[in-house]
Amino acid sequence: MTVDMIGYFFFKRRFHQIKQVEGLSGKQVRHKIFYVGDGNGKHESSSCISIESRHIFFPANGLTENVYAGTIAFVKQHFITEKTLWKQISFYMEGEKMDTLFDCLKRGTAPERVVAFAREYLTGEGFEELYYDRLFAPKLGGRYFITPFPDVLFAFTMGRKRAYIQSVRMAFAHVDQPCFKVKARPEFRSMESDMLNVEVYGGMMDHTWFDRPLGLAGTVALKGEDVFKPNLVIYDSERPVAIIPGIAIHMQRDANSGWKIDRQKELMPVTGLSGAAWTEGAFAQFLAGELDVDESEILSYDLNLYNFDEPQLVGITEELVSSPRLDNLASVSALLEALVEGERSNGINLIGLFNHEEVGSFTRSGADSELLGGVLEGIFRTLGCDKEMYRASMAGSVYLSVDGAHGAHPNYPDRCDTTTRAYVGKGVAIKASGTFKYATDAAVQAILLGLSEKYDVPLQIINDRNNIRGGSTLGPMVGSHIPMRGCDIGVPMWAMHSARETMALSDYEALCQLVTAFFVD
Repeated sequence: MTVDMIGYFFFKRRFHQIKQVEGLSGKQVRHKIFYVGDGNGKHESSSCISIESRHIFFPANGLTENVYAGTIAFVKQHFITEKTLWKQISFYMEGEKMDTLFDCLKRGTAPERVVAFAREYLTGEGFEELYYDRLFAPKLGGRYFITPFPDVLFAFTMGRKRAYIQSVRMAFAHVDQPCFKVKARPEFRSMESDMLNVEVYGGMMDHTWFDRPLGLAGTVALKGEDVFKPNLVIYDSERPVAIIPGIAIHMQRDANSGWKIDRQKELMPVTGLSGAAWTEGAFAQFLAGELDVDESEILSYDLNLYNFDEPQLVGITEELVSSPRLDNLASVSALLEALVEGERSNGINLIGLFNHEEVGSFTRSGADSELLGGVLEGIFRTLGCDKEMYRASMAGSVYLSVDGAHGAHPNYPDRCDTTTRAYVGKGVAIKASGTFKYATDAAVQAILLGLSEKYDVPLQIINDRNNIRGGSTLGPMVGSHIPMRGCDIGVPMWAMHSARETMALSDYEALCQLVTAFFVD
């Protein structure tokens, strides 16, 4: 009996049981894992075996006894034991198993949309909402989330054992990405085209945004009964409404040789060809029609244009994901999955999804604020802990700052460090910096290396070159507000801050495994 691997596959991080299913009616299993054969290249009839949730499902007509036994032996040998995470092999992610990652990438078109997605996901997993402007009342063994503002979220699970000195493990990511913010009076016309006046948000790669279909998303503020409480509507056009047309090579002969893009002139989106109707107020009229309200109800907005392209599996064996917003929604998705999977009987696990990382984080919703401290203090008050107990707990706590890492580029090998680099497809990257641009220190790095060895999760370490400055992260900011040990990690990717970025599926799964192990162990 042989087992022939086909394609790439995805499985949950912890094995619970294998069972034979008499029928597959109801929820369709779409995740092909492997075929079992007789050793001569012939496959059993209907012998496709699939993974769904925490079980391995067999075809409705079952398998012959020797093939069934061989399959069980293969799974036990190559995959898991009850207390270990799934071994990292290769992954084929399709249909429902891609939902968390791909839905997050598709729906996370603005920070508020990312938080709305996270709320929906956590609610579906049994998390209860608490409110930042009210007294917290979390209970031991409970699962909760808080959205102090529509663009920031904290979620946590409580251990079942009461203790005044708590072990807290935290992981953080950001929900924003480079985009175009729509200005307050955006309408203008040029060369008989309707244009939208926008502002560049974050450090985008400008040239990658030409000729992309652009959607519109964010928050629209409507009149409320109380002037201090306007109605905030989270909006997404769910269709392309603009495009930034590139110029033909015949009209820009230096386009491939050092052309510097003028953001004010050359990155203005076209919305249509309506003519004289596109004057001041036309954009508000468009929004009113989209929201089915009177134009006079619209007071203000915080809207951005985003790349409408969808995520795609790429490569001969579909090992790669190419998508907008991988930085940093791949991390957001992984943290949500890890928090749900990674329970422990004592201590607190917490994730924080901050906004405005791409512009410095020094805002009310950013990591460089007092939000996290306020949430933690509220939790500890509920447990009956005083300030000294809180301080002692934080001193023994650990956090991860999870953000995209720069993968060694096959076309630009001189852009990464000589000896300490991260390769796409080789696992999660620990970001190290001798100047503490990252939160990583030797102690937490050692913890992660220990988890990597224990759970067989691939891990690598990256340093920036001395002559190329890397990006900033949440890590040092969190540690400066609440002194505790931390580490910066991330999935290696190519073309960070491009309109489309690329990562390996296996690295995403490794990130899920690592953060889950961090929460469980």
